[in-house]
Amino acid sequence: MSTITMTLSSPTVELKDGKGSLTASVTNGAPGPERVVLGAFPGTESTPPSPSYTTIPTPLRTIAAGATEQYLVNFDTTGAAPGSYPVKLIAYSADDAPEDYADQAHVVTLTVTKPTEPTKPRPGFPWLWVIIGGVVLLAAIGGVIWFLLKDVNVPDVKGKAQAEAVQILKNAGFSAATTDKESDQAAGTVVAQSPEANKSAGRGSMVNLEIATPVKSVVPAVLGLHIEDARTAFQNAKIQLDFTQGSVCQASPGGFLQSCVVVGVNPDVGSKVNQNALVLVRTEIRGIIIEPNPINICKVQPQICAVKQ
Repeated sequence: MSTITMTLSSPTVELKDGKGSLTASVTNGAPGPERVVLGAFPGTESTPPSPSYTTIPTPLRTIAAGATEQYLVNFDTTGAAPGSYPVKLIAYSADDAPEDYADQAHVVTLTVTKPTEPTKPRPGFPWLWVIIGGVVLLAAIGGVIWFLLKDVNVPDVKGKAQAEAVQILKNAGFSAATTDKESDQAAGTVVAQSPEANKSAGRGSMVNLEIATPVKSVVPAVLGLHIEDARTAFQNAKIQLDFTQGSVCQASPGGFLQSCVVVGVNPDVGSKVNQNALVLVRTEIRGIIIEPNPINICKVQPQICAVKQ
């Protein structure tokens, strides 16, 4: 039985101007970290295969044991005829084929509505329409000026999923710009906004959102260290350590003349990785060099050893 489960924010998406999105929450129920892929596939079999209309930023992620990642799933059916389009979303292990998880697929129904046709103007007397048009135009200009100059309160979208927050701001008359921020809050949710909630701002102005991404750890500088010291450094950095096939040892041998030393790291030292991610090290046995002719420091620098009178 698979330990990878998924829930969707909605099984249906009504597209506006051919575009829409939802949030997929993927949970790793395994006792260890798992590399998980969220894939999108056509909902019906056809020849040639129908498009999936789907893009998923960062579909491959390493999910810690018991952790949940939120994926933002975007849809774009621009140019498609009105109707319903099924899309299958499958969360599966990167080490397996997506077909092995077909029984866990979630079908999302995309609804493309027919654009409304503009109403035809009714025939009338030309001068009457000129007068009416002038009045309407003046009223419209006055309404637009009032609408643009009128300040409104910025909605509170902290803690909400990115797609939902952007839509709330759009409905309130604002545009949105997003930046990523490492946070221990749920990935894909808003952790900060500027202007802040309930602050007055001009309609149509930009609201900046900071979107939570998983807190990263930095691969510590362990090249040349004894494997025991490297383990401590990895533990402090909240990263899991494993050995490559080329590793000669996993612990220092007994005695003082040999030690197990780290000579390679993958990913490289200084790289950012998810917490609890697996980082490989390569080790080898090295002997401790003993200086055959130790330096007499008092002979080299006699002033150090001179006795003050």
